Amino acid sequence: MYVKNHMLTKDKLTVVYLDEDMRSALKKIDEGDFLSLPVFDRNNFKGILMKEAIYRYYYDSDFCGNKSKFLDDVKVKDIYSINFKSIRENEPIEDASYLLNELRTPFLPVFDARNNFVGILTHKAIFDAFSEMFGLGEGTRITVNLLDVPGQLAKLTEIIRKENVNILNIAVMDAKIMDVYKVVIRINTKDVENIIEKIEKSGFKVEDVSK
Repeated sequence: MYVKNHMLTKDKLTVVYLDEDMRSALKKIDEGDFLSLPVFDRNNFKGILMKEAIYRYYYDSDFCGNKSKFLDDVKVKDIYSINFKSIRENEPIEDASYLLNELRTPFLPVFDARNNFVGILTHKAIFDAFSEMFGLGEGTRITVNLLDVPGQLAKLTEIIRKENVNILNIAVMDAKIMDVYKVVIRINTKDVENIIEKIEKSGFKVEDVSK
């Protein structure tokens, strides 16, 4: 899964411009219920304007108490931030998830191989991507405790394969217990009880089952 498959493309964005005043910028922010917006100089991405930064600037400046003058006189270029990290459209979605979490930024600007701005990647897009990756909302979710022994995962999936059941998704997580892992499998079958029985008869412990 790549960034380009989940980003909001440039043509779908609400943006503000460097010379735009705060009255116009805040109107866009409030109408779209945004916390931040991309900042442009003509067709070039320049940075990020955050709603929180606007209010902080207002209360920390000489404009405090004169809202109308602030809205008309202060421009986006006076407040926007140029401190941002970006990502390439062909990078894995996992890399973007790490950056968004570590940097605590509202979104990541996305550029193509020629360094052209092509869109942004938001936290919601990351959540949707991982929901798709984990097959949330589909099939039956089975959590199995697995010993950290070579061949255990292959043995588990072989049990399911022999029952001619389709595996929608599989994820392996550290159970935080020595030598034990949790394997979360989503399968598409009407006879869930049969699969669980076969798994447990093979020596695995089924911890949880949910649809």
